[in-house]
Amino acid sequence: MGAVVASPESNVQEQHARIEALTGLRFFAAIYVVLFHLYLRDFAAKSKSLDAQFLSHGYLAVSFFFILSGFVLTWNYADRWSAESYPRFLVARLARIYPVYLLALFIQIPFYAPRLHPWPVIAVLCMIQSWTTLPSQLPSAWNFPAWTLSIEWFFYLCFPLLLFVVTKIKRRTTFIILIALISLAVAGPQAAIGGRLSWFTRHIPLPVMRLPEFLLGMLLARSMPRAQPPSQLSINRTTSALLLITALLLTLNLHRFVLLVECTFAAILWLLTFRESHLKRWLESRPLVLLGGASYALYILQDPIHNWLDRWNAAYLHWPYMDQFLFPPLLVALSVIVFRYYEQPARRKIRSLAKRE
Repeated sequence: MGAVVASPESNVQEQHARIEALTGLRFFAAIYVVLFHLYLRDFAAKSKSLDAQFLSHGYLAVSFFFILSGFVLTWNYADRWSAESYPRFLVARLARIYPVYLLALFIQIPFYAPRLHPWPVIAVLCMIQSWTTLPSQLPSAWNFPAWTLSIEWFFYLCFPLLLFVVTKIKRRTTFIILIALISLAVAGPQAAIGGRLSWFTRHIPLPVMRLPEFLLGMLLARSMPRAQPPSQLSINRTTSALLLITALLLTLNLHRFVLLVECTFAAILWLLTFRESHLKRWLESRPLVLLGGASYALYILQDPIHNWLDRWNAAYLHWPYMDQFLFPPLLVALSVIVFRYYEQPARRKIRSLAKRE
């Protein structure tokens, strides 16, 4: 802990101010996943080019989101959790994810209706479709990107227990446990990523396989001092070096070794939380914070909007380059509109209703 202990109110305000850069960063992670899915659609034959290799690793943005989720939740809740926090926490999480989740399912109905079956519908509506082992068709039911929200929901339900465990870990052992978690995330559970089936995928449910990433983020947040530590590092150079290493890992054909990028993800989170840099100030700019806020809608709406645009293109435009030139900017624009005029008002409404109970 730092030498100065802030009040809970000021501490929470400080935390939210510090992670604005992480909000801006969410946009780039979300658009990376979108481009990865477009790459799978349009470039089925894998190319050896650097840009193709970079796009082929877009699935790793999901790993970043799981690490970031554990980090942000622990950073915001670890020092102010109480016996009454759990119901408020779940309401806040549902208010955050469920309105746009339902909107995406509604938009997707015309494309999924021919395959509607009771159990997948119930599982998707309850956000438990990924609580299974692989191979399975259930996680991809109705709206494929929603499989990650099912895993997030599992994390949210387990969060009090995970937080209790993490807060009991002594700081001097945190580094060792962080290394162990990185090893687990890279060598074991992540064997499922990119369609690589293994013993893990057949015997361990998906949320448990991805738990090391969430825990990595939690421990990373818990290991950080609340006050900015002194440093002799050149932060701009260090940040640039980290970004370069990350880009190299994502661009080169390293197979499973590319999963070492999770180490650079963690380091970038640390720098953006504690250190002023050109990158941090840029990510904290109002346009990027807005885009970062809309990143969840961008991610969850990508498949429904693409399906509707495909249908429209097939009926009217017949344009072969729709995916490359029209879909990404249209998706971004619609996501911002959904965020400003649907997601945020729905979130406030749910929270206000919950307070009246």
